[in-house]
Amino acid sequence: MKLKIAQVIGLNTDQQASQVISTIRDADNAFFAVLTLTCDDAFTKGRQILSDLSDFYFDFEGSTSEKLTATFVEADKKLTTENLSLSLAAISGKVLYLIGKGELQMYLKREDNLSALLSVGSSGQIISGFLSQGDRLLFTTKTLIDFLGSDLSKSMDLPIDEFEEEITGRIGVTPLEGSGLAGLAIEIEKEVDDGEIIPGLSKEELPVFNNPAKSAVLKEISVSLFKKILLLKAYFPKSNRGRLIIAVVLILIIALGVGYKYKLSKDKQRNAQFSQSLQAAKDDFNAAKSLSTLNPKEAKERLDLAKKEISTALSLKPKDTDAGDLKKQIESDSSSILQQVSLSDFPLFLDMDLVKKNFRATRMSLSGSKLLLLDPAVKTLVVLDLAKKSNQILAGADQLGEANFVSLNGGLAFIYSKDKGILKIDTTNQKLTTVAKTDPDLGSIADIYGFAGNIYLLDSLKSAIWKYLPTTDGYSDKRAYLTSGTKVDLSNSLRMQIESSVYVLKSGGEIVRFTRGVKDNFGLEGLDKGVKDPKSFFVSSETDNLYVLDSGNSRMLILTKTGSYKGSISGDKFGSASDLVVDESAKKVYLLDGSKIYTVDLK
Repeated sequence: MKLKIAQVIGLNTDQQASQVISTIRDADNAFFAVLTLTCDDAFTKGRQILSDLSDFYFDFEGSTSEKLTATFVEADKKLTTENLSLSLAAISGKVLYLIGKGELQMYLKREDNLSALLSVGSSGQIISGFLSQGDRLLFTTKTLIDFLGSDLSKSMDLPIDEFEEEITGRIGVTPLEGSGLAGLAIEIEKEVDDGEIIPGLSKEELPVFNNPAKSAVLKEISVSLFKKILLLKAYFPKSNRGRLIIAVVLILIIALGVGYKYKLSKDKQRNAQFSQSLQAAKDDFNAAKSLSTLNPKEAKERLDLAKKEISTALSLKPKDTDAGDLKKQIESDSSSILQQVSLSDFPLFLDMDLVKKNFRATRMSLSGSKLLLLDPAVKTLVVLDLAKKSNQILAGADQLGEANFVSLNGGLAFIYSKDKGILKIDTTNQKLTTVAKTDPDLGSIADIYGFAGNIYLLDSLKSAIWKYLPTTDGYSDKRAYLTSGTKVDLSNSLRMQIESSVYVLKSGGEIVRFTRGVKDNFGLEGLDKGVKDPKSFFVSSETDNLYVLDSGNSRMLILTKTGSYKGSISGDKFGSASDLVVDESAKKVYLLDGSKIYTVDLK
């Protein structure tokens, strides 16, 4: 059964989308869907969901009704929270199967009679029926039906190509364009007998009428075969053996004709699916480029769709030059669309050996234009002035003891020492005071952070964050920062950063955020691959973004403060560095690698 298909789609937005899909795998197996939904990223979600449902339908094992019902159930699983309407249809042989729910309708026009197959508010039960040659189907949103009004029957009489052009043109000038206008028009083509050259084969089915380059040769063969058939008929043998030979020859001729007809049908379907996939890849690729800086997350989603669609197109026509060129362009532009920068040059800012021989640090702390570094081995604390490129040794072994972690907050340096407790050093006069003595109730301290005069300790053993508040005569005893109802596993914690909310980086790449002692919403989104072996991260009240030292992937991730991907910079130093800090006002990243501090420019 041959099908002609036209689709009409109005304006889609990030909040409301109306989408259609038609997929034909062979002459007797077609899948169709119309979807409307209202949610965030509606356009991208709609495209992806329809593509997934099409794949699910054809991959599912079972009868056509079982496949369609299972696909409808799968759609419900994927779309549990969105405000949506969905209709699905399949044509297998001469039978049409339908199922749907919501603000969608389906119509059949047979000769002059127009019938509604599915109406608004259908129960989601599958129905089926036989199709005839010349039937017209319309799967559509209620909004498009309302728009067509009394012209519905007349519009369904239009040739398929004209239907798409005329209706699309009309909705482009209406204020309803962005109100869920979408539909699929399908015509069951009539098979017209245009004169048979060989019994069972029409002119359109013979190669001679479809391949001019081979016309003369094939025509000669066809006419020759026909003449031989006539001769065979005149001198039809009387013996069983002769009749058997004649029967075999006739069967072969008919099989060749049917096979060629089937090939033509398959080629037509493959060409249609190829054109659809190629155009979709172009559309999504162009959208990804335009969204690159405006919405990196959606840009990545559209780029992923473009890659999937161009792969589908090339699977249908591997040698097509347009598809091949588009794939190369997508691969070439992917890095710029995803805001991915690769570096080979990392200028040296300072070698700490020049400050103190054999000085080695694994962590840094930035506040304003000052950088604080501790070498736990040689027990030396150094502060650098980045603007002046000057340095000062603040304390040594006698003052620091078994110091492990430090944090700079304004002009105050806070130190956690296993044998001396929590220390405070005024960087302006190098005066050292004890904030809190050693505390046996502490577990295993993984980091210290000074923020707004307060001191915070990250206790990985007890999965706790301790807070010390300034008082008139010093600091308070430790208090639990996390509320009593907040239960979280911090056993694999690496670092802690604070910018009103508290962020904790774990060894597996997970980042946990707390606000006022309660776990807050945070999740990494839009990454092309997961974080591997992170060493550090950086965020502060003076930055717009959050930065992750993704050492296992030799890159620095640039994220929003809620975890959405914005860009990345890659290079070998990101793989070997142990820490990073970021000065967004100066557009500089500082990387610590042993005794050396390197810089990276931010764009």
